[in-house]
Amino acid sequence: MTTKASAVAVILLVTVAVWGAAVSPPASTAEPAPTTTGPFPGATVRVFDTLAPLGATPGESLEDPTGLTGHGTSFPTIVTTYARDNHPVGPSGLSYWNPDCGLFTLYGKTVGFPGGVDINLTGPVQSAPSFAFGDVTFGPGDVWVPGLQEHPLYVHFAGTNRFRTFGTPSRTTPSDARAFGVKVDQRTGNVFVALPADGNLVRVDPTAPQSPGFVATIDWWVGGLGAGPSGVTVDDAGRPYTTLSGEGFDIVVRVDSGPDGVQGTDDDFLTYWQVPNRNGIRSFRTVPAVAPFQEEYPNAILTTDDNGNVWFTESGSNEIGRLSAGPDGVLGSADDVICEYTTPGLANPQQIANTGAGNLLQVYFTEGDGNSVSVLTESEADLAGEPTRVCTTVPAETFASPGFRGGAQFFDEEIEPLQTVIVPTIQRVQGVADAASGGTTTAAGEPIPPILRFSPMPNPLASVDGTPMGDAGNGFPSGMTGVYASNRVAGAYLRGNKHFELESEAVIAPLALTRSLVGSATPPPGGPIIYQLPARMTGSGSLFTAGGTRVRHGFVLRCTDTGARDNTLEVTWGDGNRFHMERLTNGACTDDPSISPNPRHADFDTFTGAGSGRLNGSAGATAEWKFTATGKTKDEGAPGIGDTARIVIRDATGAVVLDVSGPLEQGGHRAHKASKHPAKKVTGNSPTR
Repeated sequence: MTTKASAVAVILLVTVAVWGAAVSPPASTAEPAPTTTGPFPGATVRVFDTLAPLGATPGESLEDPTGLTGHGTSFPTIVTTYARDNHPVGPSGLSYWNPDCGLFTLYGKTVGFPGGVDINLTGPVQSAPSFAFGDVTFGPGDVWVPGLQEHPLYVHFAGTNRFRTFGTPSRTTPSDARAFGVKVDQRTGNVFVALPADGNLVRVDPTAPQSPGFVATIDWWVGGLGAGPSGVTVDDAGRPYTTLSGEGFDIVVRVDSGPDGVQGTDDDFLTYWQVPNRNGIRSFRTVPAVAPFQEEYPNAILTTDDNGNVWFTESGSNEIGRLSAGPDGVLGSADDVICEYTTPGLANPQQIANTGAGNLLQVYFTEGDGNSVSVLTESEADLAGEPTRVCTTVPAETFASPGFRGGAQFFDEEIEPLQTVIVPTIQRVQGVADAASGGTTTAAGEPIPPILRFSPMPNPLASVDGTPMGDAGNGFPSGMTGVYASNRVAGAYLRGNKHFELESEAVIAPLALTRSLVGSATPPPGGPIIYQLPARMTGSGSLFTAGGTRVRHGFVLRCTDTGARDNTLEVTWGDGNRFHMERLTNGACTDDPSISPNPRHADFDTFTGAGSGRLNGSAGATAEWKFTATGKTKDEGAPGIGDTARIVIRDATGAVVLDVSGPLEQGGHRAHKASKHPAKKVTGNSPTR
């Protein structure tokens, strides 16, 4: 181990070192199968035009498959950061949205450019004092956001409108530090962020008091001024990783505990790996000191998979990287391997996510300049030769970096959200690739190549209730989730100011659920935890009254559990009229014999129900409805053809204020049968809240 005093010299030596020759990864011992050139699977893309109702510059996105965040969008929910939203409190904030029903909840928080988002999935439930509220509760469903913004790190508490903002500790610029990249340690609830300008990685202990109005922090020097740490991830052992993307740096770094086994003490050290620069091209792009001048997220965003590997984007060299252990099976030794993957057309990868394990492990990423949502299937990618896959032995290096104990000041506030319903446009995109081995296929037998690119992604110039108009070109796909429902991922266009959902049979990784997302459960001996999602109907769309007034609606309605918070219905019409359901009082899923055949995903096609809620903000309103879903496939017509709605809304006096019925003009409904899914492995507790 080198000393801290020699750390800078070590890094400088590393950046100019010539690394070993390309090697084959240990997992790729099988003979490649014969290749095929397609045709490859396509995708159905739903694009939500969010510019007018929500604002501009949506960015990083994260999946919440069962609505753990609890902000009125039921499940599945996608969480997306915003830099220029329309909320009156602040243009930088969060949107929670449900691609099944087009319901969006927007919170404005601060000013600046957010730089990451993460959800506490399984961390412990912990209370802490609050000057504003008496106390607050940290736990599953909390959303954390850092950024190059006025409020450098904040948390949005699950199921509430409450926020806590933290200052980030900085040894050089205590009042001006900005954070980029965030990850929650799912075992402890502690939060890691990177400070690009300072070259530090910080752990915030959100419930550990340091002094009145401050919480305890620990930070590590991981490269010094200009090193530019950005993306952050945490492995199952609670060890944080970050990337150094400053000028002259292309390095992945991990913080390790020393002989005492305690993180944040004097014997801590760093383990680092130099990312190869092939053909003299830098792997990473430098994080700007103040804000991304080109309005794009920096590269070097990391994620860890269930196999213990670390994946990252290389926006400078247009590659996807994977750091893994070598033959000795220990990540952090002399035989570690970095494999880099690319394909023709891949350009400027942005956010990265992964779902699945083994032969079903897939990595999903967006391409800003490539105008693509792309899927890397590891089992196929590891059969590919150069230039699709190049693997290099990269010995791990270490040097000392004692943990420095400090504190971060905080304050609390409450922010009311804005809500709206958006009907998406629906378009098909063909998958493009070079070749596939043919060993991995969709359920229909279509070959899945090493990297399948859905490009160009549709970006209508404008849309009105699901009708696209014109083509705005490359919207710069940026945000990207993992799998949250069968065959589906989602994200955002940073410059196109839109959100998207992509559904393709090529997305084969299983649904990513965790125990805490859907409640406690006891696994069978030696078996996985299995969860059942309820039968439900979802949808969004518009229809007209007899007088020609357009009525928009969006909903997620369970066939059972009428009191569950996951039931939601929003109806808007006329000059700003809005009904927001607070409780489902009656609901039934039935099969109408006149609708044949049933939707392919369910054994029912009609939802009849009633609920209570607020009309234009006033309590006491009620609604009754009947929704049908025909389940038309793409070959039979666009989803929504034949779907109908009947909606009656009454005010607190019982007077009817809306009565509309008929076929949907735009949008569609979906029926979902009850389904069982295995839980994805997430290290942590399984608390209820």
